[in-house]
This record gives sequence, C-alpha cells and structure tokens, in this order.
Amino acid sequence: MYMETIQPVKRNKLTESIVNVLLTNIKNGTLPPGSKLPPERELMKKLQVGRSTLREAVQSLALMGILEVKPGDGTFVRAISKEEIIGPHIFVPIIDTQSMADFFEARLLIEPHIAALASKRRTEDDIHAIEETLTKTKQNMGHGHEVDRWAGQFHLQIAMASKNIVCVRFLEAILSFLVGRRESAEHNKNFLQWEYESHESIFKAIKQGDEIKAYKTMEQHIQAVLQWYKKLDVV
Repeated sequence: MYMETIQPVKRNKLTESIVNVLLTNIKNGTLPPGSKLPPERELMKKLQVGRSTLREAVQSLALMGILEVKPGDGTFVRAISKEEIIGPHIFVPIIDTQSMADFFEARLLIEPHIAALASKRRTEDDIHAIEETLTKTKQNMGHGHEVDRWAGQFHLQIAMASKNIVCVRFLEAILSFLVGRRESAEHNKNFLQWEYESHESIFKAIKQGDEIKAYKTMEQHIQAVLQWYKKLDVV
C-alpha cells in the first residue's frame, strides 16, 4: 500500500514537502487516476503534520488540477498526464519568503494580458464559470480556506477563458504555491470584501468584452494585493 512509503517530513517548507510526497506517489502510479486519498486524520498521522498544513498542500494540488476535492465525498486524483504533473512542480525548489515578490511581479506582468485575452475570447460557458467562482466566494466568506480556493479558481477560470493553455499552466503553477500563504488575509473581513468587489469589477469588464478595462482592472487588482502583502511583510 502506498501509505507505507510515506515518511514524516521535516518542518522547514512543510507544505512543499507534503506536495512533493503526494506528487511522487501520483507520478509513480501508487496513487493512480481516480484513486481516493486516505482520510485526513490518517494522512496527518502518517506525515506528522497539522490539519491546516495538510489542507494547504491539498489545495495547492487541487489548483494544479492534479487533485479534485469533492465535498462530503473526499479527495481524488484526476486523470492527467505526467507532463501536466511535472509542469507546476518545477516551482517547488524556489519557493521561499524572499521569492514571493517575484511571483507577484510575474503575475503583474502576465495576468492583465490574460484578462484582456479573456475579454475577447470568452464564451458564454466561460462567463458562467467565472461567475460561479464569485458566487462560491461570497457563500464561503466566513471560511478562510474555501475563500482562498475560490479566489484562486476565479483567476484560473479567466486564464481558461483566454484559450491559451500556456497561460493556464502558468497560473496553475504560481497560484498553487500562493495558496496557504495568505492566512492573514483569510481572516481579514475588510480585505476579503475588497477582494470580492475587485474580482467583480474584473468580471464585469471581461463579460462586457472591454479589453482595455479588463487589462487595467486586473493590473490594479494585483498591484493592490501586492501592496497588502508588503504591509504584512509576507513579500
């Protein structure tokens, strides 16, 4: 059984270590597509980590599109290629507190262009998918980790609407490792409300097909988030 191969991980860069362990088991076939992860408590005991740390790792892999979390049913491995698994994984070694500003800078360089593309290429299905992330965000406003997940999904759905697979993979890679690094934000109601309203503005620009407005609202959004984290000394 694959669980027997999982050993406790060191405390440094704990979330990334758990991501590595799970990715290894997925890539070597011990966790095949469609398989269900063991219960949370069992994984916590095997890995000797807390619930919040384990959930951050699972959310990271969910944002990559590698795991699928089904509320009330469990977490499952999605059917994807090894190349898709390896892609986002290349960022693991360079994640640290000092490099977080670089990730935001990369987002600032690319995401406004993604939003502009999405405003031109989005379909009605894309509009519904993006709007659904806003609905879920609002519904989960009192649940930090869930808000974090749906905020990430909002950006991913915009990338998908751009119809550029490289953009999608880029965001999957970066957002998967930003998950769990915004705990201060998760518990700040003012920030969460502002973020939701900012996302609404971006969505409206994309829905209206306003390329310039989509670019500017996304640019302003990421700049504001970056400034927020600088105040918290996160980046």
